[in-house]
Amino acid sequence: MVIRSLILLGALSSTSALAATEPAAPPPTARAAACVPPSMQDATWDGLGVLKGGKGYAPTPMGQVHYRLMGPTSGPVVLLIHQTPWSLVEFADIQPCLAARGIRSLAIDTPGYGMSDAPDGMPTIQQYADNVAPVLDYLKIRKVTVAGHHTGASIAAAFAARFPQRVTGVVLHGAPNYNDAERAQRKALPHPDLQLKPDGSHLSAYYVKLFKAQGAYPRNLATINWSTLSIFLAGASDVAHAAVYDNDMAGDLNRITVPLLVLSDGADALNAIDQRTGAMKPNFRYEKFSDGSAHMLIVEPARWSDIVAGFVKGLK
Repeated sequence: MVIRSLILLGALSSTSALAATEPAAPPPTARAAACVPPSMQDATWDGLGVLKGGKGYAPTPMGQVHYRLMGPTSGPVVLLIHQTPWSLVEFADIQPCLAARGIRSLAIDTPGYGMSDAPDGMPTIQQYADNVAPVLDYLKIRKVTVAGHHTGASIAAAFAARFPQRVTGVVLHGAPNYNDAERAQRKALPHPDLQLKPDGSHLSAYYVKLFKAQGAYPRNLATINWSTLSIFLAGASDVAHAAVYDNDMAGDLNRITVPLLVLSDGADALNAIDQRTGAMKPNFRYEKFSDGSAHMLIVEPARWSDIVAGFVKGLK
């Protein structure tokens, strides 16, 4: 454990010189009201302070679903569905950015993650998608542009396929549109060890693995920390990955007739699949968001919001 701690401290020290040259970001309470995201060189840890305002719970067949609603009270609404094992905190800096661009956004915690109730058993992607409709009904939202990241992309596609009358457009950032061989490969990978260890190595081992995969620049220290905390907060209810690997996303995609934008990151394991997905149909298009990892939309919330707001405003 001492060795692991030294490794992490060394990694943090290597980024401190870069962080020291950047102006300090506003406190999270200020960011809640305006699009003032931290820079890529800012390693400040704000914790749940980033989620000020707009939160509530909607009753659904899967129990209470935690949501955050921000932005103008009229106009288009973007439904934001997070990756696994995260929560709506993934969109903490994106939501005020969308609001600043005139877009209302609704971010939800998938059942079993964040502050939503844990589901019974192991829901399918279609069941997760069906559970979104009661949230919209509760908030009296008739239509949305649905945007999802990784697992959220699977749920978004399923929702658009099953509720076409409620969807004006779709944004998929990292689409797990696996063919049979890719699905088998993903299923063969080991699930993270969620057993608690007396020395805390269950946290450090997961953190170090992500640190190596996501990149060591300062802002990603915060995203890696959130991912580590999120999977252990989910605990035994971390079942959405299994739903993704069993899901036939292509079947849902083939039923979508509204405009669909596929965003992707060059270093994301899904990049080749994203390119293939973006070329599936005439109403689909592909756009490369970054050359970085799967966390880049969190690192660059203003740019992501520019792209999504432009897409929404371009819909008929």
